[in-house]
Amino acid sequence: MRVGALVWTAILLALLPGQPLWSQSPIYVPPPVDPVEPIVMEPDIDPGLPLPGNPPPPATALPMTNAEAKAEAKAIGSQLRESYKDIPLKPGAAGQIPFYQDGVPAQARYYDDADALSGDGVVASLSNEAYQTANDPNRPVVAIAPTDIARAVAIEDAPQDYLEGENLGSGTGSCVPLPPGGGSTNYAEWTCNIGSAVIDQPQSCRRSLSVEEWNGTAYQYLCAYGGGFDNCGSLAGNLQCRRTQSFPIPDFGITIDYYDCATPISDPNVYLYGTTILPPPPGAFEVSDSVYRCNNEGLTGAFNVDPVFGFINGYETGLQSCAPMAASPTCTRSSPSAAGVSERTLCKTVDFVGDPFSGGYLICAEFAAPEEIYQCSSAIAGAVAERRSSKWFTESWTEPPCNIDPAHCTYASEQCTAGVNETRIINGVAITRSCWEYSKTYQCQSIVGGGNDCTALASKPSCVLDREICLDDPADGACQVSERVYRCPIPGTTPEPAQYICGDDVYCINGDCEPIEREASTEFKDAVVALNALGQANAEFDENTLTLFRGTRETCHKKVFGLSNCCSGKGVPLLTPFLCNAAERQLDEKDDKGLCHKVGTYCSDRVLGICVTRKDAYCCFQSKISRILQEQGGPQIGKPWGAPKTESCQGFTIYEFQQLDLSVMDFSEVYAEFQDAARLPDEAAALSDIQAKIEAYYANHGGRN
Repeated sequence: MRVGALVWTAILLALLPGQPLWSQSPIYVPPPVDPVEPIVMEPDIDPGLPLPGNPPPPATALPMTNAEAKAEAKAIGSQLRESYKDIPLKPGAAGQIPFYQDGVPAQARYYDDADALSGDGVVASLSNEAYQTANDPNRPVVAIAPTDIARAVAIEDAPQDYLEGENLGSGTGSCVPLPPGGGSTNYAEWTCNIGSAVIDQPQSCRRSLSVEEWNGTAYQYLCAYGGGFDNCGSLAGNLQCRRTQSFPIPDFGITIDYYDCATPISDPNVYLYGTTILPPPPGAFEVSDSVYRCNNEGLTGAFNVDPVFGFINGYETGLQSCAPMAASPTCTRSSPSAAGVSERTLCKTVDFVGDPFSGGYLICAEFAAPEEIYQCSSAIAGAVAERRSSKWFTESWTEPPCNIDPAHCTYASEQCTAGVNETRIINGVAITRSCWEYSKTYQCQSIVGGGNDCTALASKPSCVLDREICLDDPADGACQVSERVYRCPIPGTTPEPAQYICGDDVYCINGDCEPIEREASTEFKDAVVALNALGQANAEFDENTLTLFRGTRETCHKKVFGLSNCCSGKGVPLLTPFLCNAAERQLDEKDDKGLCHKVGTYCSDRVLGICVTRKDAYCCFQSKISRILQEQGGPQIGKPWGAPKTESCQGFTIYEFQQLDLSVMDFSEVYAEFQDAARLPDEAAALSDIQAKIEAYYANHGGRN
């Protein structure tokens, strides 16, 4: 029998605790829709044992064979057909037929005018609700996943493989295994992506340091103007010139002006009287340059000789060691030409060539090692400089054009790529800088086509493509990146038991065949689940919103074409838990326990118009029963799930919950849990425990009597 009518009364009573039954308003419980045969209860009388001498009760009848059942059904059918054949001929029989009209029906006029049927039908369709519903282009359409009808498609493609040779009278038959179903808990959904992908590519831009000696020369001009003439026009209107002085000469009626110009002026009416060095601009720096000669042979004096012929040119004193210069961080080894000094060759030992009385000369017998030249930006204590100078320099950074789109590129880092703490010689002066060239690195995003990480799933024979979802929400109909959902068996789980279609399970009458269901009654289990649902309804009633079985919205994310995946699905462990936050890990645990319903997938982050991150939206509940009631109850009352991006997991109102029919819902998922909870102790263990207690009793009371 249906559980629904009993359930609604109990629910309403459970939602109003503490109220006496007689104090509540009358509750109308609608009768069940399907007719129920009256139940005739046998009298509750114990028949007791048979009296002595009475005959024993008759033995239980043996079950009928198929042939006996068919013969009896045929006999009953023939008897009833004979009894009822004259009923339509009895007086008043026509009145018992709903909507029956005595006489000739109005539609008989179409016998002679069949063409009028078409026009009248069009007129009638304008006011016919059923016709308008069937032809409404916006009518709801049920989306059926390929896996939901996989078995039907398989049988449709090869019906003879499953039904060939069956006896339509159900006398004989054989069983053929059905294709694997897609609804087993041993299967899970695996996702992959195809289409365009957004990739990060590093791009670099360089900037170089340019150091130049300051040679700002000012050209000094004077000019005159007076009555009727003006020779200062080319200077006064020039932005490169600046007037420094003005001397009027009243006796001659003229004025002499003095100008400093940054560039030469070609005007015969002005006079160049000198040049001067302009003061350095802001940011310029001064470098003191000292040039040192030195040697590493400990020489303090040596002959200066011709490097080709070895002739003695003179004797040099004051030679010094290179150790102080080499140890100073302000010094850089250079060359005579770069340092702007002359190059010389030293000799440690000389020989006399010729007759000392008639004449001769000295030549070098042993040359010294070449001198080393150091340029230092500061004076070296105890050393004598060959030359000292001070110059001003300017520095500027030059950055060539770099093809960086600021809208799609993000600055990442900058590092020195050339000249780290390097000293360079510029115009004969050693200049040291911490870095002479920097490289800026940007992470730039661009679109590449042809992305596909579905190869592994598509190549598995056990995986079936279930559906494909566009993640772009394209306005023009072109989808750039899609997510494919495959249904695959969960690794390590036992395959679902094989199911069969059998000839003996088909019974046909006059060509109309129906399967015979041989299933045990589930009414007791349905009643147990319904009673538990009452308890859940009372526990999950929200007094603030007056709703039942409200869920919580939870989401997890997955990078498109990326390794980060925090949405593994029911029964599948997270592959990258270290990339998931605590809420996403808890969602995975709830989903594995059967507490969550997946609403759908939506794109949560786009770059360049391409989806790069998608999210799965779930509604999670306090129990499996709450989830099942939401999943199967919503379609009963026309309350579908909302869009994945906006679904808020609202519960049922009391009125909505009253409309549900629990008797047609499938609670098989929770049956096993109730059976485990109600399982009795093991019989052998119970007997052993009882025996031990008996032994202990007699031991404490002095033995058995």
